[in-house]
Amino acid sequence: MTNLNRKYRILFVDDEPRVTSALRAIFRREYDVYVANSGAEALKTLASEQVDVLVSDQRMPHMLGNELLAQVSKLYPQTMRILLTGFMDKKAIVDSINQGEVYRFINKPWRNDEMREVVAEAALASEIPVAVISSPETSDSDQGAPANVVTRAKPIADQALLMMEKQQDIRHQIRKFCSDQEIMIYYTQNIQQAVAAATSRDSIGVAIIELSDNSRNALHTINLLKRARPELITIALTNEFDAHMAVDLINQGQVFKYLAKPLDIDDFQRTIEHAFVRHRFLKNNKQASSRFKVETPREKISASIQSFFSKLISAPS
Repeated sequence: MTNLNRKYRILFVDDEPRVTSALRAIFRREYDVYVANSGAEALKTLASEQVDVLVSDQRMPHMLGNELLAQVSKLYPQTMRILLTGFMDKKAIVDSINQGEVYRFINKPWRNDEMREVVAEAALASEIPVAVISSPETSDSDQGAPANVVTRAKPIADQALLMMEKQQDIRHQIRKFCSDQEIMIYYTQNIQQAVAAATSRDSIGVAIIELSDNSRNALHTINLLKRARPELITIALTNEFDAHMAVDLINQGQVFKYLAKPLDIDDFQRTIEHAFVRHRFLKNNKQASSRFKVETPREKISASIQSFFSKLISAPS
């Protein structure tokens, strides 16, 4: 439900005018609705209007939806971003996570009730400050920086990282990185150990979870952890990207990044630094977690995982 004291501004982007006309008709009573029929037109609107929620189609000429989201993420990070997908383009969907920081994926053709619910949630969340990660050149002492800009703080030795990864070479890469950066690391061998560590150690700010033998159980674990500890930042590792899994990782898990193995260590270092920035921001600004709300999984979570998780979070500290 949206804030009745104001009308949120929604921008719908689709290269088919009939689609934007239909969306305008659905939302015009509750929102100030803007439409654009290309990525370039959308960017012009964003340059002149403060938009709370952007809903973009993926398959558009000249500029794809994920490319638009990536630009909006950098230029207008406060704007909540939703991607409409009628075709499961694996690269585009993964890029929407890793570069566009998409809030939700919605399948085309959409259901009006689902669209209304997601847009309403995103509109409310748009009022919450977002952690904007500074460039390496930005100084912590920069008095002109906005209040919601979080610069990198080193060292991050007061924070810990959880890893659930079976491949020995990947474990070695991550351990070496943590040793070099003086980051405490907890290695877990299964989902039960990962849940136990993440729910009992407040110092753990980032969880690295592999998606291998049972990716659905891993996804459900990420979902439960996010609901129990909204400030925990999750990075999913995979041997091969899967478009359907990527959609679920955002909608049900709000993962920070979806990375392929073997790891690019330079990219991994940037990812971890940014993940700890996000964690510290959410830990200090608990209301900001609404920007990363997760859906309830469509499939039933296995009784063993649900029971184990419930016992842990209900146990006295």
